[in-house]
Amino acid sequence: MINLPLRHTKWRIVVSLRTSQILPDRLRLQLRGLSSVEVTTALRPFYFLVHPDLFGQHPRAQHINDSSLKLLNNHLDLLINDHRPGPVSLQFYVRNKRIEGNLRTIDLRLNKPSLRDTVHGILSVFRLPTKYVDSLPERPHKPDRRIKWSRSFYDAASIFSPEEELCTARKKEDLYKKTTLNLVHFCSSWLIKNMGEAEKRLAVSEPIRQDIMSLQAGLVEELGLTQLTWQRGLGTTHLRGCLQGLRSLMMHHQEVKDILQGRAVHFGNETGVSFEGGVILSTSEVRNQWLKLIVKIPEQDATLQRIPHMQKAVSNALRDIQVTHRKYQSYVLLENYIQHLRRLVTALGDYRGRDAFPKTWPDSLASLQLVVESAAGPLMLSPTGQILAPSSCPPWLLVNFITENMEQAEKIINDYDSIRDREKRLYKQCKEELGLEFLEKDDSVMPDMMIQCLEGLLKAAYRLSPLLTGARLWVTHYYAVMLDGEVCVPWDWNNT
Repeated sequence: MINLPLRHTKWRIVVSLRTSQILPDRLRLQLRGLSSVEVTTALRPFYFLVHPDLFGQHPRAQHINDSSLKLLNNHLDLLINDHRPGPVSLQFYVRNKRIEGNLRTIDLRLNKPSLRDTVHGILSVFRLPTKYVDSLPERPHKPDRRIKWSRSFYDAASIFSPEEELCTARKKEDLYKKTTLNLVHFCSSWLIKNMGEAEKRLAVSEPIRQDIMSLQAGLVEELGLTQLTWQRGLGTTHLRGCLQGLRSLMMHHQEVKDILQGRAVHFGNETGVSFEGGVILSTSEVRNQWLKLIVKIPEQDATLQRIPHMQKAVSNALRDIQVTHRKYQSYVLLENYIQHLRRLVTALGDYRGRDAFPKTWPDSLASLQLVVESAAGPLMLSPTGQILAPSSCPPWLLVNFITENMEQAEKIINDYDSIRDREKRLYKQCKEELGLEFLEKDDSVMPDMMIQCLEGLLKAAYRLSPLLTGARLWVTHYYAVMLDGEVCVPWDWNNT
Protein backbone atom coordinates (compact mmCIF):
# COMPACT_ATOMS: atom_id res chain seq x y z
CA MET A 1 0.00 0.00 0.00
CA ILE A 2 1.25 3.47 -0.92
CA ASN A 3 0.11 6.42 1.18
CA LEU A 4 0.59 9.80 -0.46
CA PRO A 5 1.88 12.48 1.97
CA LEU A 6 -1.12 14.74 1.48
CA ARG A 7 -2.38 17.01 4.18
CA HIS A 8 -6.02 17.57 3.28
CA THR A 9 -7.56 14.68 5.22
CA LYS A 10 -11.07 15.22 3.91
CA TRP A 11 -10.05 14.04 0.47
CA ARG A 12 -7.09 11.79 1.37
CA ILE A 13 -6.21 9.30 -1.36
CA VAL A 14 -4.94 5.82 -0.54
CA VAL A 15 -3.73 3.83 -3.53
CA SER A 16 -3.78 0.08 -3.04
CA LEU A 17 -4.54 -3.12 -4.85
CA ARG A 18 -7.88 -3.17 -3.14
CA THR A 19 -10.88 -0.93 -3.81
CA SER A 20 -9.95 2.77 -3.79
CA GLN A 21 -11.61 4.95 -1.17
CA ILE A 22 -11.89 8.00 -3.38
CA LEU A 23 -15.51 7.44 -4.35
CA PRO A 24 -18.49 6.88 -2.00
CA ASP A 25 -19.06 3.43 -0.54
CA ARG A 26 -22.15 3.00 -2.67
CA LEU A 27 -19.93 2.80 -5.73
CA ARG A 28 -19.07 -0.71 -4.63
CA LEU A 29 -22.12 -1.92 -6.53
CA GLN A 30 -22.48 -3.24 -10.03
CA LEU A 31 -24.09 -0.54 -12.12
CA ARG A 32 -24.40 0.58 -15.70
CA GLY A 33 -22.11 -2.23 -16.78
CA LEU A 34 -19.16 -1.12 -14.58
CA SER A 35 -18.06 -2.37 -11.20
CA SER A 36 -16.75 -0.13 -8.42
CA VAL A 37 -13.21 -1.41 -8.93
CA GLU A 38 -13.41 -0.63 -12.64
CA VAL A 39 -14.76 2.87 -11.99
CA THR A 40 -12.12 3.78 -9.42
CA THR A 41 -9.38 2.30 -11.58
CA ALA A 42 -10.54 4.38 -14.55
CA LEU A 43 -10.88 7.63 -12.55
CA ARG A 44 -7.67 7.29 -10.55
CA PRO A 45 -5.59 9.42 -13.01
CA PHE A 46 -8.29 12.12 -12.86
CA TYR A 47 -8.18 12.31 -9.07
CA PHE A 48 -4.42 12.62 -9.11
CA LEU A 49 -4.82 15.70 -11.32
CA VAL A 50 -7.44 17.58 -9.29
CA HIS A 51 -7.03 16.39 -5.69
CA PRO A 52 -7.27 19.40 -3.32
CA ASP A 53 -4.18 18.31 -1.38
CA LEU A 54 -2.11 19.11 -4.45
CA PHE A 55 -3.05 22.79 -4.30
CA GLY A 56 -2.05 23.77 -0.76
CA GLN A 57 -0.30 26.90 -2.05
CA HIS A 58 -3.36 27.94 -4.03
CA PRO A 59 -6.29 28.31 -1.56
CA ARG A 60 -8.82 29.37 -4.18
CA ALA A 61 -8.01 26.45 -6.46
CA GLN A 62 -8.12 24.11 -3.47
CA HIS A 63 -11.59 25.37 -2.47
CA ILE A 64 -12.95 25.07 -6.00
CA ASN A 65 -11.61 21.55 -6.54
CA ASP A 66 -12.87 20.43 -3.13
CA SER A 67 -16.37 21.77 -3.87
CA SER A 68 -16.43 20.34 -7.40
CA LEU A 69 -15.38 16.90 -6.16
CA LYS A 70 -18.29 16.90 -3.72
CA LEU A 71 -20.72 17.73 -6.51
CA LEU A 72 -19.16 15.07 -8.73
CA ASN A 73 -19.52 12.38 -6.07
CA ASN A 74 -23.12 13.41 -5.47
CA HIS A 75 -23.79 13.10 -9.20
CA LEU A 76 -22.27 9.60 -9.22
CA ASP A 77 -24.38 8.70 -6.18
CA LEU A 78 -27.55 9.48 -8.11
CA LEU A 79 -26.42 7.34 -11.04
CA ILE A 80 -25.70 4.48 -8.64
CA ASN A 81 -29.25 4.63 -7.31
CA ASP A 82 -30.69 4.44 -10.82
CA HIS A 83 -31.72 8.09 -10.84
CA ARG A 84 -31.13 10.37 -13.80
CA PRO A 85 -29.50 13.46 -12.34
CA GLY A 86 -29.80 16.81 -14.03
CA PRO A 87 -26.87 18.35 -15.91
CA VAL A 88 -24.11 19.74 -13.68
CA SER A 89 -21.38 22.22 -14.62
CA LEU A 90 -18.14 21.89 -12.64
CA GLN A 91 -14.79 23.62 -12.72
CA PHE A 92 -11.41 22.19 -11.75
CA TYR A 93 -7.95 23.67 -11.47
CA VAL A 94 -5.03 21.64 -12.82
CA ARG A 95 -1.34 22.38 -13.02
CA ASN A 96 0.05 23.74 -16.26
CA LYS A 97 2.72 21.27 -17.35
CA ARG A 98 4.43 23.81 -19.59
CA ILE A 99 4.80 26.54 -16.95
CA GLU A 100 6.02 25.65 -13.48
CA GLY A 101 3.74 26.91 -10.70
CA ASN A 102 1.01 28.04 -13.10
CA LEU A 103 -2.58 26.77 -13.00
CA ARG A 104 -5.33 26.56 -15.58
CA THR A 105 -9.04 25.78 -15.30
CA ILE A 106 -11.00 23.04 -17.02
CA ASP A 107 -14.79 23.11 -17.28
CA LEU A 108 -16.57 19.78 -16.87
CA ARG A 109 -20.18 19.26 -17.90
CA LEU A 110 -21.93 16.16 -16.55
CA ASN A 111 -24.99 15.37 -18.65
CA LYS A 112 -24.65 11.72 -19.62
CA PRO A 113 -27.38 9.26 -18.55
CA SER A 114 -25.06 6.35 -17.72
CA LEU A 115 -22.06 5.87 -15.47
CA ARG A 116 -19.93 4.46 -18.28
CA ASP A 117 -20.55 7.52 -20.46
CA THR A 118 -19.96 9.83 -17.50
CA VAL A 119 -16.61 8.25 -16.66
CA HIS A 120 -15.62 8.26 -20.33
CA GLY A 121 -16.58 11.94 -20.61
CA ILE A 122 -14.53 12.94 -17.56
CA LEU A 123 -11.43 11.24 -18.93
CA SER A 124 -11.92 12.78 -22.38
CA VAL A 125 -12.30 16.33 -21.08
CA PHE A 126 -9.08 16.01 -19.06
CA ARG A 127 -7.27 14.36 -21.98
CA LEU A 128 -6.70 11.16 -20.08
CA PRO A 129 -6.61 7.72 -21.72
CA THR A 130 -10.00 6.06 -22.22
CA LYS A 131 -8.64 2.78 -23.51
CA TYR A 132 -9.33 1.00 -20.21
CA VAL A 133 -13.00 2.06 -20.16
CA ASP A 134 -13.44 1.25 -23.85
CA SER A 135 -12.05 -2.24 -23.29
CA LEU A 136 -14.55 -3.13 -20.56
CA PRO A 137 -17.40 -5.39 -21.73
CA GLU A 138 -20.98 -4.18 -21.64
CA ARG A 139 -23.02 -5.89 -18.94
CA PRO A 140 -26.76 -5.46 -18.46
CA HIS A 141 -27.85 -3.87 -15.24
CA LYS A 142 -31.19 -4.27 -13.51
CA PRO A 143 -32.30 -2.19 -10.55
CA ASP A 144 -32.30 -4.15 -7.32
CA ARG A 145 -35.19 -2.22 -5.91
CA ARG A 146 -38.90 -2.54 -6.52
CA ILE A 147 -41.26 0.25 -7.43
CA LYS A 148 -43.49 1.07 -4.47
CA TRP A 149 -46.71 2.93 -4.87
CA SER A 150 -47.55 5.51 -2.23
CA ARG A 151 -51.26 4.81 -2.62
CA SER A 152 -53.21 2.11 -4.42
CA PHE A 153 -55.71 3.44 -6.93
CA TYR A 154 -58.06 0.57 -6.11
CA ASP A 155 -57.68 0.75 -2.36
CA ALA A 156 -61.24 1.09 -1.08
CA ALA A 157 -59.99 2.48 2.20
CA SER A 158 -58.29 5.37 0.43
CA ILE A 159 -61.26 7.70 0.22
CA PHE A 160 -60.45 11.22 -0.98
CA SER A 161 -60.70 13.78 1.80
CA PRO A 162 -60.25 17.48 1.02
CA GLU A 163 -59.37 18.20 4.66
CA GLU A 164 -56.69 15.47 4.61
CA GLU A 165 -55.24 16.72 1.33
CA LEU A 166 -55.15 20.32 2.62
CA CYS A 167 -53.47 19.19 5.85
CA THR A 168 -50.84 17.26 3.89
CA ALA A 169 -50.17 20.24 1.65
CA ARG A 170 -49.76 22.53 4.68
CA LYS A 171 -47.34 20.08 6.30
CA LYS A 172 -45.23 20.06 3.15
CA GLU A 173 -45.29 23.85 2.99
CA ASP A 174 -44.32 24.13 6.67
CA LEU A 175 -41.47 21.66 6.11
CA TYR A 176 -40.24 23.70 3.13
CA LYS A 177 -40.36 26.94 5.12
CA LYS A 178 -38.57 25.31 8.03
CA THR A 179 -35.85 23.94 5.73
CA THR A 180 -35.44 27.33 4.04
CA LEU A 181 -35.17 29.08 7.40
CA ASN A 182 -32.55 26.57 8.51
CA LEU A 183 -30.50 27.26 5.38
CA VAL A 184 -30.80 31.02 5.88
CA HIS A 185 -29.80 30.51 9.50
CA PHE A 186 -26.74 28.52 8.44
CA CYS A 187 -25.71 31.21 5.94
CA SER A 188 -26.20 34.03 8.45
CA SER A 189 -24.37 32.05 11.15
CA TRP A 190 -21.43 31.54 8.82
CA LEU A 191 -21.42 35.25 7.96
CA ILE A 192 -21.56 36.20 11.65
CA LYS A 193 -18.51 34.04 12.35
CA ASN A 194 -16.50 35.24 9.36
CA MET A 195 -17.50 38.81 8.47
CA GLY A 196 -15.30 40.27 11.20
CA GLU A 197 -12.21 38.72 9.66
CA ALA A 198 -13.43 39.66 6.18
CA GLU A 199 -13.75 43.32 7.19
CA LYS A 200 -10.23 43.34 8.64
CA ARG A 201 -8.75 41.88 5.46
CA LEU A 202 -10.86 44.22 3.35
CA ALA A 203 -9.50 47.25 5.20
CA VAL A 204 -5.90 46.06 4.81
CA SER A 205 -6.31 45.48 1.06
CA GLU A 206 -8.20 48.73 0.38
CA PRO A 207 -5.05 50.75 -0.51
CA ILE A 208 -4.04 47.97 -2.92
CA ARG A 209 -7.44 48.11 -4.65
CA GLN A 210 -7.10 51.86 -5.00
CA ASP A 211 -3.67 51.37 -6.60
CA ILE A 212 -5.17 48.79 -8.98
CA MET A 213 -7.92 51.16 -10.12
CA SER A 214 -5.40 53.95 -10.63
CA LEU A 215 -2.98 51.72 -12.54
CA GLN A 216 -5.75 50.29 -14.71
CA ALA A 217 -7.09 53.71 -15.68
CA GLY A 218 -3.58 55.04 -16.35
CA LEU A 219 -2.54 52.10 -18.54
CA VAL A 220 -5.75 52.20 -20.57
CA GLU A 221 -5.20 55.89 -21.29
CA GLU A 222 -1.44 55.85 -21.89
CA LEU A 223 -1.42 52.70 -24.04
CA GLY A 224 -4.66 53.53 -25.82
CA LEU A 225 -6.21 50.16 -24.88
CA THR A 226 -9.81 49.30 -25.63
CA GLN A 227 -9.94 47.46 -22.31
CA LEU A 228 -7.69 45.99 -19.61
CA THR A 229 -9.05 42.93 -17.77
CA TRP A 230 -7.83 39.98 -15.72
CA GLN A 231 -8.93 36.48 -14.78
CA ARG A 232 -11.34 35.94 -11.93
CA GLY A 233 -9.90 35.18 -8.51
CA LEU A 234 -6.53 36.83 -9.09
CA GLY A 235 -5.23 38.12 -5.72
CA THR A 236 -5.04 41.90 -5.34
CA THR A 237 -1.34 41.94 -4.50
CA HIS A 238 -0.46 39.73 -7.45
CA LEU A 239 -2.69 41.75 -9.76
CA ARG A 240 -1.08 45.03 -8.70
CA GLY A 241 2.32 43.50 -9.42
CA CYS A 242 1.18 42.53 -12.94
CA LEU A 243 -0.11 46.03 -13.65
CA GLN A 244 3.09 47.58 -12.35
CA GLY A 245 5.08 45.17 -14.52
CA LEU A 246 3.17 46.23 -17.64
CA ARG A 247 3.69 49.89 -16.78
CA SER A 248 7.42 49.32 -16.30
CA LEU A 249 7.59 47.49 -19.62
CA MET A 250 5.93 50.44 -21.33
CA MET A 251 8.36 52.89 -19.73
CA HIS A 252 11.48 50.99 -20.83
CA HIS A 253 10.27 49.88 -24.28
CA GLN A 254 8.48 52.62 -26.18
CA GLU A 255 7.60 50.26 -29.07
CA VAL A 256 5.16 48.49 -26.75
CA LYS A 257 2.97 51.58 -26.73
CA ASP A 258 2.60 51.66 -30.52
CA ILE A 259 1.92 47.93 -30.82
CA LEU A 260 -0.73 47.73 -28.07
CA GLN A 261 -2.63 50.85 -29.09
CA GLY A 262 -6.23 50.02 -29.94
CA ARG A 263 -5.99 46.48 -28.54
CA ALA A 264 -7.46 44.69 -25.51
CA VAL A 265 -5.10 43.27 -22.87
CA HIS A 266 -6.02 40.46 -20.48
CA PHE A 267 -4.00 38.95 -17.62
CA GLY A 268 -4.62 35.20 -17.68
CA ASN A 269 -3.04 31.77 -17.43
CA GLU A 270 -1.21 31.82 -20.76
CA THR A 271 0.70 34.25 -22.94
CA GLY A 272 -0.44 34.70 -26.52
CA VAL A 273 -2.95 36.34 -28.84
CA SER A 274 -6.58 35.30 -28.61
CA PHE A 275 -8.58 34.43 -31.72
CA GLU A 276 -10.47 37.71 -31.17
CA GLY A 277 -7.24 39.71 -31.33
CA GLY A 278 -6.82 40.34 -27.62
CA VAL A 279 -3.37 40.20 -26.03
CA ILE A 280 -3.12 37.67 -23.18
CA LEU A 281 -0.29 37.99 -20.67
CA SER A 282 0.37 35.15 -18.23
CA THR A 283 0.36 36.31 -14.61
CA SER A 284 3.13 33.82 -13.79
CA GLU A 285 5.64 34.96 -16.43
CA VAL A 286 8.27 37.68 -16.28
CA ARG A 287 8.18 40.87 -18.35
CA ASN A 288 10.73 39.60 -20.87
CA GLN A 289 8.29 36.86 -21.89
CA TRP A 290 5.57 39.47 -22.36
CA LEU A 291 7.92 41.58 -24.48
CA LYS A 292 8.77 38.63 -26.75
CA LEU A 293 5.07 38.17 -27.48
CA ILE A 294 4.24 41.86 -27.93
CA VAL A 295 6.96 42.56 -30.51
CA LYS A 296 5.69 39.63 -32.61
CA ILE A 297 2.03 40.70 -32.52
CA PRO A 298 2.14 42.56 -35.88
CA GLU A 299 3.27 39.32 -37.53
CA GLN A 300 0.16 37.55 -36.24
CA ASP A 301 -2.27 40.12 -37.60
CA ALA A 302 -2.26 38.35 -40.98
CA THR A 303 -3.18 35.08 -39.27
CA LEU A 304 -5.86 36.86 -37.29
CA GLN A 305 -7.49 38.12 -40.48
CA ARG A 306 -7.98 34.52 -41.61
CA ILE A 307 -10.30 33.71 -38.70
CA PRO A 308 -13.52 35.24 -40.17
CA HIS A 309 -12.92 33.47 -43.49
CA MET A 310 -12.40 30.08 -41.79
CA GLN A 311 -15.45 30.62 -39.59
CA LYS A 312 -17.42 31.47 -42.72
CA ALA A 313 -16.21 28.25 -44.34
CA VAL A 314 -17.54 26.21 -41.41
CA SER A 315 -20.79 28.20 -41.50
CA ASN A 316 -21.25 27.64 -45.24
CA ALA A 317 -20.61 23.91 -44.79
CA LEU A 318 -23.45 23.73 -42.25
CA ARG A 319 -26.12 25.89 -43.90
CA ASP A 320 -25.15 29.28 -42.45
CA ILE A 321 -24.93 28.14 -38.83
CA GLN A 322 -23.43 30.87 -36.59
CA VAL A 323 -19.81 30.04 -35.68
CA THR A 324 -19.02 31.88 -32.48
CA HIS A 325 -17.17 31.54 -29.16
CA ARG A 326 -18.43 30.02 -25.95
CA LYS A 327 -20.07 32.32 -23.44
CA TYR A 328 -18.40 32.49 -20.01
CA GLN A 329 -15.15 31.00 -21.29
CA SER A 330 -11.56 32.04 -20.77
CA TYR A 331 -9.61 33.28 -23.77
CA VAL A 332 -8.66 30.83 -26.56
CA LEU A 333 -5.27 31.28 -28.23
CA LEU A 334 -5.18 32.17 -31.92
CA GLU A 335 -2.86 29.37 -33.05
CA ASN A 336 -4.97 26.70 -31.33
CA TYR A 337 -8.23 28.04 -32.72
CA ILE A 338 -6.87 28.15 -36.28
CA GLN A 339 -5.96 24.46 -36.01
CA HIS A 340 -9.42 23.56 -34.68
CA LEU A 341 -11.18 25.39 -37.53
CA ARG A 342 -8.90 23.95 -40.21
CA ARG A 343 -9.47 20.40 -38.98
CA LEU A 344 -13.26 20.72 -38.92
CA VAL A 345 -13.42 22.52 -42.28
CA THR A 346 -11.46 19.70 -43.94
CA ALA A 347 -13.66 17.00 -42.40
CA LEU A 348 -16.89 18.79 -43.39
CA GLY A 349 -15.64 19.24 -46.94
CA ASP A 350 -15.00 15.51 -47.29
CA TYR A 351 -18.41 14.72 -45.77
CA ARG A 352 -20.35 16.99 -48.13
CA GLY A 353 -18.63 15.37 -51.07
CA ARG A 354 -20.09 11.99 -50.07
CA ASP A 355 -23.29 12.55 -48.08
CA ALA A 356 -26.31 14.84 -48.00
CA PHE A 357 -27.85 16.58 -45.03
CA PRO A 358 -31.06 15.15 -43.51
CA LYS A 359 -34.23 16.14 -45.34
CA THR A 360 -35.68 17.38 -42.04
CA TRP A 361 -33.12 20.19 -41.92
CA PRO A 362 -34.41 23.68 -42.79
CA ASP A 363 -32.81 25.64 -45.63
CA SER A 364 -30.86 27.71 -43.08
CA LEU A 365 -29.41 27.00 -39.62
CA ALA A 366 -28.64 30.67 -38.96
CA SER A 367 -30.64 30.55 -35.72
CA LEU A 368 -28.19 28.01 -34.21
CA GLN A 369 -24.77 28.70 -32.69
CA LEU A 370 -21.74 26.43 -33.10
CA VAL A 371 -18.56 26.61 -30.99
CA VAL A 372 -15.51 24.79 -32.40
CA GLU A 373 -13.32 23.54 -29.56
CA SER A 374 -10.26 21.43 -28.93
CA ALA A 375 -10.12 17.83 -30.13
CA ALA A 376 -10.47 16.54 -26.57
CA GLY A 377 -13.63 18.49 -25.82
CA PRO A 378 -17.10 16.93 -25.51
CA LEU A 379 -19.86 17.12 -28.11
CA MET A 380 -22.68 18.69 -26.15
CA LEU A 381 -25.35 21.35 -25.88
CA SER A 382 -24.26 24.12 -23.51
CA PRO A 383 -26.59 25.68 -20.89
CA THR A 384 -26.74 28.77 -23.14
CA GLY A 385 -27.96 26.79 -26.16
CA GLN A 386 -24.66 26.67 -28.05
CA ILE A 387 -23.56 23.45 -29.77
CA LEU A 388 -20.06 22.65 -28.52
CA ALA A 389 -18.21 20.56 -31.09
CA PRO A 390 -14.65 19.22 -30.75
CA SER A 391 -12.59 19.68 -33.91
CA SER A 392 -12.04 15.91 -33.98
CA CYS A 393 -15.77 15.15 -34.10
CA PRO A 394 -16.74 13.00 -37.13
CA PRO A 395 -19.06 15.05 -39.39
CA TRP A 396 -21.77 12.38 -39.43
CA LEU A 397 -21.87 12.46 -35.63
CA LEU A 398 -22.08 16.26 -35.59
CA VAL A 399 -24.88 16.21 -38.16
CA ASN A 400 -26.84 13.67 -36.10
CA PHE A 401 -26.29 15.71 -32.92
CA ILE A 402 -27.54 18.90 -34.59
CA THR A 403 -30.59 17.02 -35.89
CA GLU A 404 -31.46 15.67 -32.42
CA ASN A 405 -30.84 18.92 -30.53
CA MET A 406 -31.95 21.56 -33.02
CA GLU A 407 -35.28 22.42 -31.39
CA GLN A 408 -33.89 22.42 -27.86
CA ALA A 409 -30.97 24.63 -28.86
CA GLU A 410 -33.27 27.20 -30.48
CA LYS A 411 -35.51 27.26 -27.43
CA ILE A 412 -32.61 27.84 -25.03
CA ILE A 413 -31.14 30.58 -27.25
CA ASN A 414 -34.51 32.33 -27.50
CA ASP A 415 -34.96 32.18 -23.73
CA TYR A 416 -31.40 33.28 -23.01
CA ASP A 417 -31.90 37.01 -23.55
CA SER A 418 -34.86 37.16 -21.18
CA ILE A 419 -32.91 35.16 -18.57
CA ARG A 420 -29.95 37.53 -18.86
CA ASP A 421 -32.23 40.57 -18.52
CA ARG A 422 -33.79 39.05 -15.43
CA GLU A 423 -30.36 38.31 -13.99
CA LYS A 424 -29.26 41.92 -14.54
CA ARG A 425 -32.40 43.31 -12.85
CA LEU A 426 -31.96 41.01 -9.84
CA TYR A 427 -28.24 41.85 -9.69
CA LYS A 428 -28.95 45.58 -9.44
CA GLN A 429 -31.74 45.10 -6.91
CA CYS A 430 -29.70 42.72 -4.76
CA LYS A 431 -26.66 44.98 -4.69
CA GLU A 432 -28.78 47.93 -3.58
CA GLU A 433 -30.92 46.16 -0.96
CA LEU A 434 -27.97 44.36 0.64
CA GLY A 435 -25.74 47.43 0.46
CA LEU A 436 -22.93 45.53 -1.26
CA GLU A 437 -19.84 47.38 -2.43
CA PHE A 438 -19.15 44.71 -5.03
CA LEU A 439 -21.11 41.76 -6.42
CA GLU A 440 -19.75 39.32 -9.00
CA LYS A 441 -19.86 35.63 -9.94
CA ASP A 442 -17.46 32.94 -11.14
CA ASP A 443 -17.51 32.11 -14.85
CA SER A 444 -18.81 28.63 -14.00
CA VAL A 445 -21.99 30.08 -12.43
CA MET A 446 -24.60 30.13 -15.20
CA PRO A 447 -27.37 32.80 -15.38
CA ASP A 448 -30.06 30.43 -14.07
CA MET A 449 -27.83 29.58 -11.09
CA MET A 450 -27.20 33.27 -10.43
CA ILE A 451 -30.92 34.03 -10.59
CA GLN A 452 -31.66 31.35 -7.98
CA CYS A 453 -28.96 32.75 -5.73
CA LEU A 454 -30.03 36.39 -6.10
CA GLU A 455 -33.68 35.56 -5.46
CA GLY A 456 -32.70 33.74 -2.27
CA LEU A 457 -30.55 36.66 -1.11
CA LEU A 458 -33.39 39.11 -1.71
CA LYS A 459 -35.89 36.97 0.22
CA ALA A 460 -33.47 36.82 3.16
CA ALA A 461 -32.32 40.44 2.83
CA TYR A 462 -33.83 41.43 6.17
CA ARG A 463 -31.46 39.00 7.92
CA LEU A 464 -28.46 39.21 5.66
CA SER A 465 -28.21 42.93 4.84
CA PRO A 466 -26.82 43.92 8.30
CA LEU A 467 -24.03 41.38 7.75
CA LEU A 468 -23.29 42.14 4.09
CA THR A 469 -23.49 45.94 3.99
CA GLY A 470 -20.25 47.21 2.49
CA ALA A 471 -19.02 43.70 1.65
CA ARG A 472 -17.45 42.49 -1.58
CA LEU A 473 -19.39 39.36 -2.48
CA TRP A 474 -18.53 36.59 -4.97
CA VAL A 475 -21.13 33.98 -5.99
CA THR A 476 -19.21 30.73 -6.41
CA HIS A 477 -19.60 27.04 -5.45
CA TYR A 478 -18.27 27.30 -1.89
CA TYR A 479 -18.03 29.37 1.30
CA ALA A 480 -14.74 31.20 1.83
CA VAL A 481 -13.12 34.44 2.96
CA MET A 482 -10.32 35.38 0.58
CA LEU A 483 -7.02 36.95 1.60
CA ASP A 484 -8.15 40.35 0.32
CA GLY A 485 -11.40 40.22 2.32
CA GLU A 486 -13.77 39.25 -0.47
CA VAL A 487 -16.49 36.83 0.65
CA CYS A 488 -17.53 33.77 -1.40
CA VAL A 489 -20.91 32.06 -1.05
CA PRO A 490 -22.21 29.10 -3.10
CA TRP A 491 -24.89 29.91 -5.66
CA ASP A 492 -27.14 27.20 -4.18
CA TRP A 493 -26.66 28.30 -0.56
CA ASN A 494 -30.45 28.32 -0.06
CA ASN A 495 -31.00 24.91 -1.64
CA THR A 496 -28.30 22.66 -0.15
